[in-house]
Amino acid sequence: MITLDQLKAIYNDAEADAHFAYLGNKHRGGVNNSKGNTFENFFTVYQVAKSFNDDDDHERTFLSSQVRAFIDDLVIESPDKQLSKFFQIKDVQNLSWTTGDHPIQDDFEMQYNVCTQNGKDAELYLTVSRTELCDILVAGLPEKISTYTKVIHFGTADSINSLIRTNNDFKDELVKMCAISNPSSDTLDALGTIVLGAWDGTNKTNVSIAHILNKCYDENPNYIKGFENRVSENLNRVLGSINGFTFVVEHGYIVWNYLNSDKGILQYAIGTRQYVQWENDITNSGAEITFEILEPFLS
Repeated sequence: MITLDQLKAIYNDAEADAHFAYLGNKHRGGVNNSKGNTFENFFTVYQVAKSFNDDDDHERTFLSSQVRAFIDDLVIESPDKQLSKFFQIKDVQNLSWTTGDHPIQDDFEMQYNVCTQNGKDAELYLTVSRTELCDILVAGLPEKISTYTKVIHFGTADSINSLIRTNNDFKDELVKMCAISNPSSDTLDALGTIVLGAWDGTNKTNVSIAHILNKCYDENPNYIKGFENRVSENLNRVLGSINGFTFVVEHGYIVWNYLNSDKGILQYAIGTRQYVQWENDITNSGAEITFEILEPFLS
């Protein structure tokens, strides 16, 4: 959130006051317009999936929507990287960098100035739903903001199912996120709907990727890969001590086998709250673990 003092560190008092008043009006309008904004929500689902697949630090990557900023539709912050990504998201037919009482180029310039003043590395994005408009905006990108501004195209649709069919970038990230190999369109639709519901169920302010993922796992633990592809040394030692018991990790889940006569997949994805509790119950039992003791924990 941009404060008046931050603006006064860059502009004179009159300019800072005017910019701050503009921010207030922009923020109120953005909040009102964001209610039920399908395009923004779909793009956020895409960014959540992308962050998951890029192995970002889930606990230290935060998403916010409609913040008090010049570029305000979606902000992704990674404090450990000192990096913030700002997205202005537009599902419109026409758009210009330089027209209007408050041209978009000015918003991008002022956002970059604030980030620079605060010692933050910033990446600024204008996201549009129409390919033709994206091409026009790229060709007309003002030189003074060109070093830190990018225009990206993200196709939209009326539903997640339709978006999966028409937006390959969106589909590809869901496929990589999904715990099921070669997922069907219906499976990807269910996964996208779960992520959307998790995001929509937050206050959309400084929400960590981990919080969103945990809400997804709470809703249905079977669609999303686990956070990690290995188990702790302690658990590996305990499970390895059970005669005839073997396991591998696939898509973030423990796939186990006992004497080639019994097998299954642990229902909790590695790294989730449920998994951590399960591991604690196993490793802190205080007794020597046999398969007979372990078996009830596998069901």
